[in-house]
Amino acid sequence: MKKIFYLLVVVVTITAIVISCKKDKADEIKTDNVLAAQENALAQNLFDDVFKQVDNASRKMDDSCDGTKSVSDALWGNCATVTIAPFDAVTWPKTVTVDFGTTNCLGTDLRNRRGKLIYTVSTWYRDSGCTIIVTPNNFYINDHKVEGTKTVINQGRNNDGYLKYSVTVNNALVTKPDGTTFTWNTSRIHTWVAGETSILNPYDDVYLIDGTANGVASDGGAFNITINTSLDVLVGCRWIRAGVLTLSSTGNPDVIVNYGSGDCDANAVATVNGVDYSFVMN
Repeated sequence: MKKIFYLLVVVVTITAIVISCKKDKADEIKTDNVLAAQENALAQNLFDDVFKQVDNASRKMDDSCDGTKSVSDALWGNCATVTIAPFDAVTWPKTVTVDFGTTNCLGTDLRNRRGKLIYTVSTWYRDSGCTIIVTPNNFYINDHKVEGTKTVINQGRNNDGYLKYSVTVNNALVTKPDGTTFTWNTSRIHTWVAGETSILNPYDDVYLIDGTANGVASDGGAFNITINTSLDVLVGCRWIRAGVLTLSSTGNPDVIVNYGSGDCDANAVATVNGVDYSFVMN
């Protein structure tokens, strides 16, 4: 489950959409709604990045403990050191530490990271019931400190034979470089619908994502996110390819974002009070 998510990065552009496309609608999207959208998008990206690192380490753990590979990986460059304890194929649970060091290290994805991700894993990553509990330890992504517990549970295969993972984040606290903070929680299901058999090519992995999120922005405004139609995420595509979500906050109109019908492009549509605004995602 690499880079699965850019789940709400598009809503960061909503301010520009409203101001440039429909000036008379700008007053309807108040500052707290925009800030909630921005910080939800930021939290989504940060914790998706956490999942990416844990997913990568977990696959390497399976291979290494089974005696077929080392834990080194080109996706990390020279940034991460992975420790697995105990390092064998029979003892569970295991503790895995992904250590990026105490100073920023630029990864091959052009993100700076420092600190540690420490997690426990109950059994082999692809086994039904495998539970991973992740705790960041003084962990930063692009100078944003990420705190909170992330839990990933392999729920086995659905009726179509696809692996499903529940992903929850509880009591997340993000500290931005300017010192302001906000909180975030999410509960989602990731269904791995393509690319499972091509182990050496993670970029063809496709996930359908469903669920909700909520939080309190740094200005005190609460917000909620609901995925109305499953988000289609191809690891090798920078943008969400399809799906619909709604962002709600008290005292503001809902923002409905439609990501399209499956093409790998940056085009999407935001709908506010029944008015559509076409825009290009970052």
